[in-house]
Amino acid sequence: MASPKLKMWVPWSELIGSPHGTVEEFRTILGKYAPSSLLKASARLSVAFNYGLEGRTVADTATTLKWIPELFTPDVMEKTRSFTGQDRPLFFQAQLRYLDAEVIRLNPASSEGLPVVPNHMLGEILLRAGELLYKPHVQLADEYDAMANLIAEFLPTYEITSPMDPFFQFLRFYIFLTKIIPKMAAHLKLFDVNVEFEKLFGFSLGRYTNFIASVALHAQQARKTTTSPDAAINASFQQIWFKNTTLTVEEIEQMFKTVCFSLAELAPQSDPIGYADFEFLRDRPYLLHEHEMFLLDYEFALTKLESAVVWRILRTLPEKKKLDSLSFWGYVFEEYVTWLFDIYASKTLNVVHKSPTYIENGNTKQLCDVVIVCGSTAIMIEAKLATCPVGVKYSADYLKMRKYLEDKLVTGTGTRRVGVSQLLNAIHIIVKVPEQFSLWLPGIKKLIPVIVTKDDIGSSWVVNAYLNRRFKDQLNNKKHKKYVVTPLVSMSISSMERLMWALKDKPFSEIVEQRIQSDKALASPFEAASDFVAQGVAPKLHAHVEAYKELADELVKDFGMEKGDVGQLEITDDLKAKVVP
Repeated sequence: MASPKLKMWVPWSELIGSPHGTVEEFRTILGKYAPSSLLKASARLSVAFNYGLEGRTVADTATTLKWIPELFTPDVMEKTRSFTGQDRPLFFQAQLRYLDAEVIRLNPASSEGLPVVPNHMLGEILLRAGELLYKPHVQLADEYDAMANLIAEFLPTYEITSPMDPFFQFLRFYIFLTKIIPKMAAHLKLFDVNVEFEKLFGFSLGRYTNFIASVALHAQQARKTTTSPDAAINASFQQIWFKNTTLTVEEIEQMFKTVCFSLAELAPQSDPIGYADFEFLRDRPYLLHEHEMFLLDYEFALTKLESAVVWRILRTLPEKKKLDSLSFWGYVFEEYVTWLFDIYASKTLNVVHKSPTYIENGNTKQLCDVVIVCGSTAIMIEAKLATCPVGVKYSADYLKMRKYLEDKLVTGTGTRRVGVSQLLNAIHIIVKVPEQFSLWLPGIKKLIPVIVTKDDIGSSWVVNAYLNRRFKDQLNNKKHKKYVVTPLVSMSISSMERLMWALKDKPFSEIVEQRIQSDKALASPFEAASDFVAQGVAPKLHAHVEAYKELADELVKDFGMEKGDVGQLEITDDLKAKVVP
């Protein structure tokens, strides 16, 4: 598998030999042009550079060379081309996100009478946007502060250059709704998702799921069409696409409003929390302009289902129900992690023990979320929702990041254990009362502690190093001499999904230990230190493919479409879809 690697993108100041640009200079340039023209240009370039499909966040060399003559003035064209030979990215997705976010903050409704941005200015604008996507590094003396600082600096970059396929994020949440929640134990269903959704939005969750799938399908079609600088690029989505469906005009308009913003109705925006603060776009990834809907960000459009179901509902709930909601989604995530092993892993090489328990002072307690036994090795997994708040994730503030890590992934708050402290307690209990785990513990010689996060943070730079150091600091080696305890490993659920294909004929322990051996500092992302994590689409996941097919059939059935209206979906075994007219 090809591992992700850091590349230095080309800033405008380096191209022209000038001082580093400022936010004020960038906003002055944007202020010369009609905001709608800048946003529509962004939507077209997102299609032209094929951002989104299979996790693509950087324009390839051939595409870059095609577009250089269109986007730059002649005086810088040759120097611009020279960077492509140095493997230095010129165009990447976050440039467009930064451009869009700044346009939205400039009170755009009052500026629509300005000129349309010319194509040859867009190259400069994109490179200027790119050079503002960073925070100067500061050296800190304290070891944990220094690691937290690196995490705070790298996490936004890791997120905006994520190696996962956005459609897979949508499909994961679809599986939450259709496979995981229905089979959960009744006492874990703390509230009814479908009821709460319809109460808030006025239409069914099933119908909204199909709506998001349909706009995703349209975006896929646009990106699968070969584009060139002199070809018309269809970056808009019109309500007329639904003309042959059973949806009413009112339903269509209601659904569009959940994903769109218009310049005329745009409220004043606050200053960004940090350079990668794109939360407005994440919530409203489409521009509605002159009866057309322009997709500004493919990934954010695909995650709209989850953000509407989880976060929009959460914001409307009373405080007590908010806690129930977060606990509920935590249970859903734990169930999904176990489901992955149940469905895909070899049952002889990876024996699954869900939610093992023990008795303490007459009370039944959970040891960890799941234990995977691989021969004489037991992997103890803690699955953590661990949502990193916007004010932490984009702040580049090491103190906020360190507090978040401690509260959510290390020690917890009050008497509640989380992550590292849970796994340390699990090892203590195994040593203290091994007879309570007679179903799987006999014959075990090695214990591997693993944290899986739903957020990207579990696989981001330096996070694993921080968590493992906190684990080692508190591990009492004298009390567990009977067992070899490896370093603690962390990963995101995306990394886990993209390695599941290998568990058909390999033990999970082999994959985790290879990650440890190839990067003993544990500072790099899981996929950068593993030979088994695929880039883009998670391959060979048959249950996900079946879920995709069910979704496509449900879309056609619910909307009353003929397959010819939208093209026929063909889904291959590696979860790539193509549309046949």
